Amino acid sequence: MDLAEKTTLPQIVSDRIKLYIVEHELKAGDKLPSANQLIDMLKVSRSVVREALKILETLGVLRIQAGGGIYLDAPSFKPFMDQVSFQWKHNEQRIKELIDTRRALELCAIEMAIEHYDLHLLEQLELANKQMEHSITKRKLPVEEDLAFHRALFRATGNQTFFELSDVVGEFFNHIRERHFVDIRNTIVSFEEHKQIVEQIRKKNVDEAKAIMRKHLSVLDVLITNQ
Repeated sequence: MDLAEKTTLPQIVSDRIKLYIVEHELKAGDKLPSANQLIDMLKVSRSVVREALKILETLGVLRIQAGGGIYLDAPSFKPFMDQVSFQWKHNEQRIKELIDTRRALELCAIEMAIEHYDLHLLEQLELANKQMEHSITKRKLPVEEDLAFHRALFRATGNQTFFELSDVVGEFFNHIRERHFVDIRNTIVSFEEHKQIVEQIRKKNVDEAKAIMRKHLSVLDVLITNQ
């Protein structure tokens, strides 16, 4: 069967809606025509429009609010990661590649953060680590605080696309964070390494900051091997 014959009407309509978005130069947060208006514009049934909108919502293109309208969503890698991450978690080779990818992203983030050198963003990095320290003193697992630190590092690059890509890769390791921080000694070591990384970034010492980050991330290989 020809591939073109496999294209369904909802898929065709979803492509036409995307074309409408491009032609009208809509931006994230802009409102699209209502479902009824789309039915009139595209000359298709309500069920087809509903299915086409569902396709675009699943892809992260649209955000549909019940009774509130249809909006263009901000670009994000998350929908893609949501679809594949459950398979990757059970694929040893994929996990090893994700570790390598995360390591490369974190090391690159250090270089970019130093090059961008935004003091406000660096302060956010320090704030995230102080919140981690607070959780440690309360004997709480600082899973969210550790994630916040690394997200702040990615944001300190000043590159939104890099931040979004790094963010979805980083979230993949949340279950590993929980296992790692069960031992309070690990949380203290991570906190201290965070402090050292920030200190070296402030000094614009790329090599030293990256060396500490490599040591900081080396635990991933051990945790993956022992899972």
